[in-house]
Amino acid sequence: MNSMNAESFEDLAQQCVMSRSKHRMLYVFVRVGAVDGADEEATMVQVLFDAHQPAAHGMTFSSVRDTADAHNADWNMVIVGIAENSDASMPSEEQAQTLLADMREKIMIGAIEGYALFDRDGKSVEVEAEVVPITANMTIN
Repeated sequence: MNSMNAESFEDLAQQCVMSRSKHRMLYVFVRVGAVDGADEEATMVQVLFDAHQPAAHGMTFSSVRDTADAHNADWNMVIVGIAENSDASMPSEEQAQTLLADMREKIMIGAIEGYALFDRDGKSVEVEAEVVPITANMTIN
């Protein structure tokens, strides 16, 4: 998975198109909200759905938002990853699904470094995330 820096979704898509590799844009749509009654400032992240598409000239965030809203309009943030193969070929559907599964897992534990985050208006979002380790045999009382 590749990491690119951009001020907007359109800039990110354009960087992909202008490179020598064929890229696939990976999207994980989430609902983020404050946890009521928490002792400390806490945020809940609920993964709603994911999607992917080849990076193409002229991609806009509004078209991604419209397509996402047709599926489920409850999201308020999208985490975007970029997939590329070492031989510059387009990542396959199967590769995209594997990478999206990995993205969902990382998002749930707070490991979001290297991904671009955008709100519903397409504005870049800066967040602080604390990685929550997953432990085996966890007991909840």
